[in-house]
Amino acid sequence: MDRSCEHEGADGRADGRGSVAVHRIEFSIEWPPWTAAAYLVAGAEPTLVDAGVPGESGREELADGLAAHGYALGDVEHVLLTHPHSDHLGQVPALRDADATVYAADRTLDRLRRSEADLEAGVRETAHAVGLDEERVDSEVDRALDSLRRNRRLLPPEEVDVGFAFGEQFAAGGRSVTPLHTPGHQADHAAFALDLGDDRVLFSGDVLVEPFRAAALNVGLDRGAEDAVDDFYRAYDRLADHAFDRVHPGHGPVFETYDAVLAASLERLGEMVDDVFDAVPTDDAASPVAVTEARGKRLDPPAAMLDTVGALGSLDGQGRITRETVDGLRRYRRD
Repeated sequence: MDRSCEHEGADGRADGRGSVAVHRIEFSIEWPPWTAAAYLVAGAEPTLVDAGVPGESGREELADGLAAHGYALGDVEHVLLTHPHSDHLGQVPALRDADATVYAADRTLDRLRRSEADLEAGVRETAHAVGLDEERVDSEVDRALDSLRRNRRLLPPEEVDVGFAFGEQFAAGGRSVTPLHTPGHQADHAAFALDLGDDRVLFSGDVLVEPFRAAALNVGLDRGAEDAVDDFYRAYDRLADHAFDRVHPGHGPVFETYDAVLAASLERLGEMVDDVFDAVPTDDAASPVAVTEARGKRLDPPAAMLDTVGALGSLDGQGRITRETVDGLRRYRRD
């Protein structure tokens, strides 16, 4: 059934403004903010942005969410993926089985093809560098390998139909889509910009969320972890070159206050960096683990530690702190 003539506002209600219907489908997750969102763009070729969480409960939530708007799983013809985290990839296998065309960034596919041996070496090197003990190093290696294996099961790179390059438009569902490279939360993160009726719309994934700033996970605890915050700044700079009437995020509500949310996100990132700066000692140098603990943050789950590692990398690059590396261990101090 062609629903391309339906007009809906950001909350899914008819508004008569010439906007294409976008249906929000929510999935339960086991960590704050407790829900993740995918979006079905109505039309002759219904297009889903992101694919929810894995497992039978995720499949039921997807089926129920589609049914609430008059769709079945087999009606979805295109699936656009913002980034390879499990709460956004989860139902790709079910959608592939239903013959949907799946789109993912070329860089994501390259990451999924990475050898486990190289990933393990990178995580061990980085985990030692930030100051984790041997037991925690082993735990982080296991976490990274489990994540890679899970993501390969959910999104086998050889089964992705269309790989896209950042900044180059591609067609999906009869519409032109511009994928913007927006790293920081995840290194290969794409935000999708497209015109829907009279509106310029952004599907922001986790790079731009109204209630909070997503953690600077980026590459995880791997080589390049120290670049996560600067990557986030680059993403925000790239987004600042655009204007959007409406944003559909991976978490939190749909919003129409693009400039204000972008400014608030940039401010939150800066506040976190300043908090890390304040935790860096002025006497003896401290490891990223020690700085994380000085901030009063937990090491597990590692989100706060990764924020700290990225912030230290940014502060070092700005010349606000000094880094020393001895036997592979990084330590930082304020002069």
